[in-house]
Amino acid sequence: MPIISDVPAYEGRSIMLHSTWTGILMSYFGAAIFVGFSLVLVWDVGANLITIGLLAVSLIFTFIALFDLPFAAEFRADGVVRRTALRHQFIEWDRVNRLRRLRVGVIKTKNSGRGGGLIADIKGRKYVLVDTMESAIEFDELRRVLGEWAGALGLGDDQRPPDGRSPTWLYRQDRWKPESARSR
Repeated sequence: MPIISDVPAYEGRSIMLHSTWTGILMSYFGAAIFVGFSLVLVWDVGANLITIGLLAVSLIFTFIALFDLPFAAEFRADGVVRRTALRHQFIEWDRVNRLRRLRVGVIKTKNSGRGGGLIADIKGRKYVLVDTMESAIEFDELRRVLGEWAGALGLGDDQRPPDGRSPTWLYRQDRWKPESARSR
């Protein structure tokens, strides 16, 4: 259960896209290692400006990972719900300038036109919605759910994932899968 949630009730169609387990776990693992390293440093060297500063920075990174790293995003006709470990954030579509793709890799090449997951551009600030590209079937369903907003937000054919991609819910429990993919 999230600590913070500003999600209004909704009864219409929606689609849930998921981030990768490796991205989620590696972020949490990295934050835990950084906090552990900082605590060992404080224990071994003692409390001084540098060790307390490192501990504070590691706790800030952990806070960011828990409150801002989405493990799933629920796309609805009225907006998107970013689901993180400790909060659910609702973003209305009229606040979003455009939906874009995450850039894949460090160096931009000619072949990297299609990137990773979706990000929402809101007044120049980028909000990660999911960290991996969805399947073509999920993308088509996403466009159906968004209706007129899909075109206004830039979800055209140039953003469509290639056929044959695995769905984002593939390694999730049945409760996170669409009804047609559940094992019961």
